[in-house]
Amino acid sequence: MISLIAFIITFKLRTEFIFRVGIFAYFILLAILLLQLITGKIVAGTKSWINLGFFSVQVSEFIKIPLAIVIAKYIGKVDMIQWKEFFHLSFIIGAPFVLIALQPDMGTALVIASVFVMVVLLKGIKKSIILFLILAIIASSFLLWNYFLKPYQKDRITSFLNPTVYSKSSGYQVIQSKIAIGAGGINGKGFLKGSQSKYKFLPTRHTDFIVSLLGEEFGFLGITFFLLLYFLFFYRQLSFITESADEYHLVYLLLGFIFFQFLINIFMSMGLIPILGLPLPFVSYGGSSLLGFFILEAIIFKIRINSYINEF
Repeated sequence: MISLIAFIITFKLRTEFIFRVGIFAYFILLAILLLQLITGKIVAGTKSWINLGFFSVQVSEFIKIPLAIVIAKYIGKVDMIQWKEFFHLSFIIGAPFVLIALQPDMGTALVIASVFVMVVLLKGIKKSIILFLILAIIASSFLLWNYFLKPYQKDRITSFLNPTVYSKSSGYQVIQSKIAIGAGGINGKGFLKGSQSKYKFLPTRHTDFIVSLLGEEFGFLGITFFLLLYFLFFYRQLSFITESADEYHLVYLLLGFIFFQFLINIFMSMGLIPILGLPLPFVSYGGSSLLGFFILEAIIFKIRINSYINEF
């Protein structure tokens, strides 16, 4: 209900106001993330949450929206990502990325970083920058592994490479996830009849591994239908025409956040990437995630409505 109310309020706003207030929201949320990192309390191993008494809020879920607004305004003025634009974008994206990674919440930080991929797809990039990025990723991977990653984060990576060796520790989750998906077969075991979820062999089945639960209960056919719904969701929202370059870029960047988080969660459930602890958009349990995505969708709905109105 809170998310629906936020959706309606956001949808009532004019797009000009959304773009104007986006830059202020970006710096305000950056300040909150910094303050949270300095004074916040550790909950479940991270400083990702702010306790407001009746409920807790994960601020990192909301900074995606003003970040997309700021970048959409910026790339509307450039034709291609040259070195100057690269350094500007690195600062804009890097600030929230570093603050969230230090919480530490690498899953959300990677989703934040994924916006750069969307920018490259939209605008193109100089080849020398790509070479620089490859070398930087190799060097930073070495530094992260030796100096920054927590022991449990290293365990997730090593268990991903060989989960059977860590079947009783960090590899347990992905093994149980694969078992749940495979146990569903073609038609599934039926609603609420999955043994992996019913007897709690599958951990975090309501958040990180919701797809595994669906695979066990509804099988290959159910998962196929589920993925088809997502395909229609992305296809319909990408098929629009607008005369405003800023609005066009904003829709693609906002949908990029949803798409990358969707891919990460699906691949994580199948054991194709290390476990990053990201909820599946609009499906997994998570109040902050749902609220953030509803506000994001309200902006997309508003822009789409404007594009229809402009046609008449």
